[in-house]
Amino acid sequence: MRRVPTATGLAATNLGNTLTDERHPAVVSLDCAAPSLSHANAAPSMPKFKPFPRLLVVAGLLLPGALWAAKPDPELLNAIRDQGFNHSQVMQTLQHLTDRIGPRLTNSPQMREANRWTLAQLKAWGLSDAHLEAYEFGRGWTYDKASIDLLSPRKTSLMAIPLAWTPATPGPLEADVIYLDAMTTAELQTYRGRLKDKVVMLDEPTDSEEPHREISKRYSAAELAEMKNFDLKAPASDAPPPQDAIAQRRKANAFNEARMAFLKEEKVRGALFRSSWDGGLIRVMGQNHRVGKTFPVPALMLGVEHYNLLARMLERGETPHIAFNVDARFHDDDVNAHNTIAEIPGTGDKPEIVMLGAHLDSWHGATGGVDNAAGVAITMEAIRILKAIGLQPRRTIRIGLWTGEEQGLLGSAAYVEQHFASRPKPSDPQERAQPRWMWSSPGWPITRLPAHELLSVYFNVDNGSGKLRGIATQGNTAARASFAEWFGQVSDLSEGVISNNAKSSTDHVSFDLVGLPGFQFIQDPLDYNTRLHHTHVDSYDHAVPEDMKQAAVVLATLVYNAAIADARLPRKPMPAEPSADEKAQAKQKADKRQRTKERKALSELTTGG
Repeated sequence: MRRVPTATGLAATNLGNTLTDERHPAVVSLDCAAPSLSHANAAPSMPKFKPFPRLLVVAGLLLPGALWAAKPDPELLNAIRDQGFNHSQVMQTLQHLTDRIGPRLTNSPQMREANRWTLAQLKAWGLSDAHLEAYEFGRGWTYDKASIDLLSPRKTSLMAIPLAWTPATPGPLEADVIYLDAMTTAELQTYRGRLKDKVVMLDEPTDSEEPHREISKRYSAAELAEMKNFDLKAPASDAPPPQDAIAQRRKANAFNEARMAFLKEEKVRGALFRSSWDGGLIRVMGQNHRVGKTFPVPALMLGVEHYNLLARMLERGETPHIAFNVDARFHDDDVNAHNTIAEIPGTGDKPEIVMLGAHLDSWHGATGGVDNAAGVAITMEAIRILKAIGLQPRRTIRIGLWTGEEQGLLGSAAYVEQHFASRPKPSDPQERAQPRWMWSSPGWPITRLPAHELLSVYFNVDNGSGKLRGIATQGNTAARASFAEWFGQVSDLSEGVISNNAKSSTDHVSFDLVGLPGFQFIQDPLDYNTRLHHTHVDSYDHAVPEDMKQAAVVLATLVYNAAIADARLPRKPMPAEPSADEKAQAKQKADKRQRTKERKALSELTTGG
């Protein structure tokens, strides 16, 4: 992964009818009408709604009832509910993203369509300064169809989906299957000369176990109460990753690159990977998306049961012979991906900012229903509600719909770097060319831009379509009082659990890592972690409409409160580079963990268990 260029080094890219916008770094504006939310291609009309009294100025005096008040207006709280429950558009938004646009792999044509459509829809709802912002990403990729069939020792069709950013076949191919059981470059060499024209299995087969997972889950009162307890052993949410973890990532990445080169040299015909979930679910993601780094041969992700079938045949001394075909293509016309940005302007010359957002991109195996079209629909609905009720907030309310999240929070990280704060890149060119998550240091010091002082809070939605049951503060205990007050206004909709622990692996982290208040909600998982996350069945069907409406109303209520509050949300201390003593202690702990792993491996080798 290459670091996101600075704002001055980015050029806006044409997407249909586009105009470069000089007000923003790397901005692309689209002047187009909003596509329909309905099947009949007719945009639903906004419910007739009489706006509440706006900010009035007479002879330089603020009239009573103006929306500058720090205390929420009870009638506006009622209006939020009325819009969210009685005039909701959240499921129409979700349906358009999933059924009409479909999978939204970053930099694919479908992703560009999603950028255009969300931009046009936000404009149609009356939001201001709607635009796209570009950042460097890499290659686009799509596939139309794929098939794989077992021809011998018996005939049957197998279930598989291509991995993203892997090449197509030149047409239908046949090949014998072989298991490439290698974990080091030395072990790869033992297969030299044995792989030509073969399809190689690259994952270890897995043993089936008795299933114990409940399919769909809502948090119990006891589980929510437990979340309030602070984890004293957890690292700070903005702490650099441990050095042994970075070393392991580098080792795995180096072997993967060596294996890719080996497969190309040995002229294999294709590669097979195994889904990480069984039960017929195919969890499929992708290989490297960067120019010059993509996987060299067609690659398919098989369901566990079919992958294990081939493995058992090989164990019996049989040679599976398969036919397979992949119709896929790369899109190299533009290496830039884009975030969708729009806002409700705040009052005053330089208002502070409240942000809400979700990642717009998805994987390609399904239509990305709960990961994360649901989060996008919820955040879009929340800002639609606030615009529809005629709110004139003290602070600007800005929505960010990010791309590249699935490849490492790339879109939100680029936005933060362009607008709020940046870190220096590694001085070593080879390290700088690696993905950010393999850098030996996150980069010090943090350079804050002027807008860093203006951001009050960023709210993120990306854990499925379940109800919002509370929020994780990322260790920002000073924010508890505000959250408790705001959740109190929706206490009949949400328990409002406030956990001082951290959530990770989604776009609020990009804000948290540079000292900005960024938060992810506590959501009912439903079946997100049991059968939907990155699988081929993540579709519109699994979103619960009542949960989606609840989430949009709760989110809109919190954003409204943050936008009218007397002061911005409290912050944690800025992340600081660890001292020499802290680095030495961290290295000592990392070395100890590594030695423990090595002793365990040696013990298993010498004892046979």
